[in-house]
Amino acid sequence: MHGRLFPVEDDWCEWRQEPALPGTVLVRVTADPGGRLILTGLRVEGAPTAELLRAIPVGRIEAAANAQLSVVDDAIVAAAPPGRRDAPAAREPQLSDAGWEAPDPLRAALRRSPPASTITTGTRRPDDFYRDIARAYLDLAQTSARPAAELAEAHSVPATTAHRWIKEARRRGFLPPGRPGKAG
Repeated sequence: MHGRLFPVEDDWCEWRQEPALPGTVLVRVTADPGGRLILTGLRVEGAPTAELLRAIPVGRIEAAANAQLSVVDDAIVAAAPPGRRDAPAAREPQLSDAGWEAPDPLRAALRRSPPASTITTGTRRPDDFYRDIARAYLDLAQTSARPAAELAEAHSVPATTAHRWIKEARRRGFLPPGRPGKAG
């Protein structure tokens, strides 16, 4: 499933996805005390049918928000370019029809062969490695219920290794704070 957040008014965004939902869904995203973006409002325009309510992918919307947006001076803006999550975004999000796209996980960073010096036990991997892991994880979190497992499969490593990489990427500031049981 691919989806986009489109800014529409004040702090509300419209969620559009493929396949399309049977109604218009607006969400409000704010930062929790730990810095993670969470949904704090949901508006359904039209009849809130059971079919529509079941089809709203709340977890995916939250994962997309954490992948595409960041908080700068208490305002939610488009995230800084990959590899610069620690730097404030240089501009406000575009208010065009482009929206903020949920990237395709097939474009996730491919595993590079590390130099021989980083393969030995006890050596630290460079920041670039964890930036790539963070980018791939965020891409997968928007479309998969098991992003860490898929990351592990893509890199031919055990799931525990992928979880360790994700934890280190969070510690280095390349991923937002985690929430138990939630991807992204």
